[in-house]
Amino acid sequence: MATLASAAEQLEATRAELLSLLASLDEAALDQPGRVDGWSIKNVLAHLAAWEEWVVQVLPQRMASGTTPDNFRERATNEDRFNALEVAERAELTPGEQLMELERVRAELLSYVRSLPAAEAQRRNPWPEWPGTLPEYLLEALRDHEAEHLGTLRAALAARE
Repeated sequence: MATLASAAEQLEATRAELLSLLASLDEAALDQPGRVDGWSIKNVLAHLAAWEEWVVQVLPQRMASGTTPDNFRERATNEDRFNALEVAERAELTPGEQLMELERVRAELLSYVRSLPAAEAQRRNPWPEWPGTLPEYLLEALRDHEAEHLGTLRAALAARE
């Protein structure tokens, strides 16, 4: 069973892989439209930050009451609409600012989950839609999501070489 510590390590490893992949790219390359399925790399980073921020905002209530706030549930019901709105909201950010936002959101997430008592984090079925533990959720919802986009970014960058 995953622990908060092991989940945090895996989240950090996936993020390090993502940042390493992008380290050699300048801001113009990160901001070039259409590099990844119609999005710029910066847009992909905005998408990742938006979903992680959604998790950061709903986790306290989910862990305390087992519910997801209605306004957050509604926002995530239509994923395509959510993605379009959230990426558009971050359009004015430079690629460097988008990277900083990505790191800020991750720091908030880790700060929150590390503040939880271990027993609470290991509780099964903390909200009705999730049968596992919080660490398992973090791995499936965030690590796997980021890894999926990491693979897409790798393929897009390899195709451009």
